[in-house]
Amino acid sequence: MKILERNYHDINNALISLIAITLIFRKVNTVLILFFAIFNILYINKLNFNKKKLYFILIITSPLLLNLLFIFNNDSLLYGFKATEKYFSLLVFSVVIIGQKRRINLDQLFSYYSKGTALILVVLFFRYIVLFNDNFLKYLSGKHLWEMGYNFANSFGAHAPALNLHMAFVSIVSLYLLLKSNKDKGLKKAFHLVTFFISFGVVLYVNTRVSIIMSLVGFCIIFIYFVKNSTFIHLTVKRLILYAAIIIVGAFLFTQAFPFTVKKFTNVTFSNMDMVGRLDEFENPEKKIFNSLVTRLTIWQSAYELSKESAWIGFGASDSKTALNNYYKKSDQKFLYKYKFPVHNQFLDFLLKFGILGLLVVFIYILSMGFLGIQLRHPIPIIFCVLFFVSNITDDFLISYSGIVFSGFWFSIFANCYLNHDSKQQLEI
Repeated sequence: MKILERNYHDINNALISLIAITLIFRKVNTVLILFFAIFNILYINKLNFNKKKLYFILIITSPLLLNLLFIFNNDSLLYGFKATEKYFSLLVFSVVIIGQKRRINLDQLFSYYSKGTALILVVLFFRYIVLFNDNFLKYLSGKHLWEMGYNFANSFGAHAPALNLHMAFVSIVSLYLLLKSNKDKGLKKAFHLVTFFISFGVVLYVNTRVSIIMSLVGFCIIFIYFVKNSTFIHLTVKRLILYAAIIIVGAFLFTQAFPFTVKKFTNVTFSNMDMVGRLDEFENPEKKIFNSLVTRLTIWQSAYELSKESAWIGFGASDSKTALNNYYKKSDQKFLYKYKFPVHNQFLDFLLKFGILGLLVVFIYILSMGFLGIQLRHPIPIIFCVLFFVSNITDDFLISYSGIVFSGFWFSIFANCYLNHDSKQQLEI
């Protein structure tokens, strides 16, 4: 079947936009990625490659290649391949998106992505209020606020930290589009403003600490960028002060409505730091420290100590979790062994699975996104790099579908913009 070049790119851009908007829905997103792959296999002659593109394809697929390289290091090859299969989306994204002959319109994609995701979240939130009204009213009255975000995410099959990672990025992208739309008037600018309020509101409601902090960090980087690159500096500063005031007032009002947020960021997070490695001394650890930093630090300490026993090849993609649980038992850490806590740190997770090479791959994979942002002189890839780097210190998003697809998709988009960009011209900001 023949297809015009323009039609091919229009279909591809539509699929890319739909994949971006549905990133938080695994089943729908998987179907779209599969269709995206099949469509481009049928028209593989439309793709174009060179040495530089192959270099970035290699970096983006490095987690997949790492799993295949160390497949022998699993007690069961079947489980080893099962742990590997979720990384094949990295191959699809890198080959197809980087292989495009045209540069993807980044601002247009950001606009579809932010508005589409915000609209879906509004629908899901109203659905939550209707179907889970008792829970919503309970949280509104200030009861059991620690479970608020997790309950909302669970209502449509999402995991709260992964959902908030997505929404933090949506809120940052929305603010970028809002500030860039200062020349626009009327409906277009209003859409950006509403999208920003919705996305940042979801970030606050889901209330995961790292995502809230990184959203604010991202906002600061965006503000600095626009001040630095503004022609009319005084007008820009006035607008930024206005938007910053709105964000601060909005966050303040939220903390007044849900005071547990302040407690969560202070007392809950940093309490009992002198008890690292001594969790079993707590009378009721489930209630006092289950999600606290002291628990994470104790897990990381155990993971690091265990990693030294097989620093060169690790314990295997499918066997490392069992090895860590056995270490909990061996070191007599009853609380950690009872709940079989995962590593919750991507750097230590890959160190346990693949040894030193695994640790190196994580650093190269994430920091390369920042390199693309620097080369493009664009703030969003840089912010994405910082967001994903910090998020993977306190969690392990490169072992979950949501984190793999989220990072691989945007990494490939940024690489496409860089590789198909005329070096004599700065990417339009």
